[in-house]
Formats: sequence, structure tokens, C-alpha cells
Amino acid sequence: MALALGAAAATFLIVWRHASERTRFLGLLRAIAAGGLVFQVIHVLEHLLQFGFWAARPEERPWLSSWAGGTADALAYFCGLVDALDQPSVGVEMLHLTGNLVFLGALAAWQMHSRLSRRPSIRSLDRAELVQRIHVLEHVVLVTTLLTLGRPDGLSTAFGLVEGQTLVALRVCFHFGINALATTFAVHAALDERRWHQRLSGSQIDLSGTRDDLPDLERLVTRLRQ
Repeated sequence: MALALGAAAATFLIVWRHASERTRFLGLLRAIAAGGLVFQVIHVLEHLLQFGFWAARPEERPWLSSWAGGTADALAYFCGLVDALDQPSVGVEMLHLTGNLVFLGALAAWQMHSRLSRRPSIRSLDRAELVQRIHVLEHVVLVTTLLTLGRPDGLSTAFGLVEGQTLVALRVCFHFGINALATTFAVHAALDERRWHQRLSGSQIDLSGTRDDLPDLERLVTRLRQ
């Protein structure tokens, strides 16, 4: 992982050094959006595996991959250094909040890149961002109630009205469903953006100059392609 991250950082710095200021900023936003989308696809696959494990063994503790479990343990250790954050499940709750903030930040970077590039708004991207905002708010509530009440209470736990296997089933199904929904919208937005680029690159408009006598639509396309 260290070698892969080091190579990625070196490549990024080389490209960053030889690009213009605007290209740098747009490239950074594009990289954040793409990285966040890849992260979220892996995230939802983990939730899919967790859902499958729960369906096969509903009486056991919900499954976490070794990477997620190790990260949760690390977060729990550092949170435990502060007395107010020393709670039994704080590592898992902080892990989910952090992961979903990463994806929400990626969607925000994607939206900013689209607006700065003056591309048409993508409805599925707006929907993905709305769903993810709700998801992040849910995890903020879970972390807040854990630290104040000693247990995570939110929509995915029916605000403490259920317990035992019913509680586990509700949490597993809720978080898998909302992750799958946000990811589906985001992937659909990526496909829509790709089709938009293909239509734009296939246009037959002469973009060799920026003459004042070009119609408004052609001048708009010129700016978009630049």
C-alpha cells in the first residue's frame, strides 16, 4: 500500500507541476471525484458481502472485512485516548461516518467540477448527493447519540425501539440499501457524463476559432471544450 500510494503521489505531483493553474484545480476536483466513486463502489461491495453474511448467519455478529475491522480498531484506540469518546462501539461508528463523509466530499468535488466546466447539471448526480447527505446525517446522529446516551440511536436503529436480532437486521439492511441507492445514482451520473462527452466530441461544429459572429450555442460549446 505504501508503494502504491507513493507512486500515485509522485505521478500526481509531476502532472500538477506541468499543468496550468485552472487545469490543476479542475484535475484535482476530477481526481477527488473519481477516487471517491471508486472508494464508494468498494464500500457498497463490502456492505453487500455483509448483507450476504447476515442472510446466511443472522444469529452471528455482523461481518467486517479485515481492512474495515482494523481501521475501526485504530479509530477506537485513538478515540479511547479521550474519556468523552471512550465508548464500546465508537470505532465502528466513526469508521462509517468517516467513510460516508469521504463519498459526500467526492460528490461535492464532482458538482464543483461540473459547474466550473459549465457542463449541464446531471440529475442523477444531484440525487446521489441528496441521498448521501441523508446518509451522513444519519451517521452524525448515530455518533452523537452514542457519545451522549451511550448507544447509537437513529433511523437505522428505529430510535431504540427494537433490539436483538431485529436491530441487527434493520441496521444491516438499511445501510446496505442506502449505500446501494447512492452508488447507483453516482454510477449512472458517471455514465451520463461519459455520454455527454462522447456527443460533444462527435459534434461537427467548427471550433477552430472564437469569432464574435459565432452563434451563442457554438460559442458555448467552444468554451465547454476548452
